[in-house]
Amino acid sequence: MTINRRMAMLSLAAGFLLAAAPSQAQTIRSLDITVPGGPGSGLDQAARGIEEALRAEGINAIKVNNVPGGGGMIAISQFVTTKEGNKTAVVVQGAGTVFFPLTNKTPVTLADVRPLARIAGEYEVIAVRQDSDIKDFKDLMARFKANPGSIAWGGGSPGSTENIFFARLAKIGGMTPKQVNFIPHPNTGEVVVSALNGQATVVGGGLQDFKTQVEAKKLRLLAIASPERLPEVDAPTLRELGYDVVFANWRGVSVHKSLDDKSASALADAFAKLVKSAHWKKILSDRGWLDLYLPEQPYQAFIAEETRQAKEILTELGLATQ
Repeated sequence: MTINRRMAMLSLAAGFLLAAAPSQAQTIRSLDITVPGGPGSGLDQAARGIEEALRAEGINAIKVNNVPGGGGMIAISQFVTTKEGNKTAVVVQGAGTVFFPLTNKTPVTLADVRPLARIAGEYEVIAVRQDSDIKDFKDLMARFKANPGSIAWGGGSPGSTENIFFARLAKIGGMTPKQVNFIPHPNTGEVVVSALNGQATVVGGGLQDFKTQVEAKKLRLLAIASPERLPEVDAPTLRELGYDVVFANWRGVSVHKSLDDKSASALADAFAKLVKSAHWKKILSDRGWLDLYLPEQPYQAFIAEETRQAKEILTELGLATQ
């Protein structure tokens, strides 16, 4: 056999091997998902969405483990201590798992895991009761500046996404975060009730929190904190109104810090493939979530900036731990 012919045959064989070799994403055949929250919680819904989309792709060995409590930090702590070296384990997180450690002395934070991908979310909206005499967002801010205590801002717990969101709006508007008369609530349902019964002048949260009441013309949207207008949302962006705030309640996944780059990349590739799948896009549409996908490096930079901004606001509110 001539050298040229032998080289040609070797090249052909190599081609077959490359064609047959599975990509890193295809090597993921199981997933162990830790959820910092109970069944039905926002993070649990994200985990179940991941599970549903992966099963549609033929990946059936999926375990979802709910670990509620401690603002999500009990789950993060368990993940750190029990998943070392586990190449199929991820933990779900959201904005709350960034903010909670800033207001509580927790033994772990997201700094103790390796953020891998942001996968979905929804931008914060501001709503009032349909018959509110507040005409629009500019009217709201004018009244707030004239008499801060007259506006009751309804949202989640102290230090929550809404607490930080409203404080940022106050600061950009030339007021101080502490001038926000924030009314905390234990859950989204209570926030809606508070808006409907007039306890809260204005409320904040994700669009899906208020969509049913908006469609029933019981609540009215004043603004949304998205980078540009969304076709399904009849409200201006805060940027349009002169408030440069983009703020979302997002969902993402992290892996254990012990994983080497190859193992982490295999999982990253799996999620990059997942968010492009038709079934995942249907899940986003059905649940009213937005595609806010960010790969590993941009996601880590995003979390760092979220943490910086939140710590600044929470310190001004006197809620950040020292």
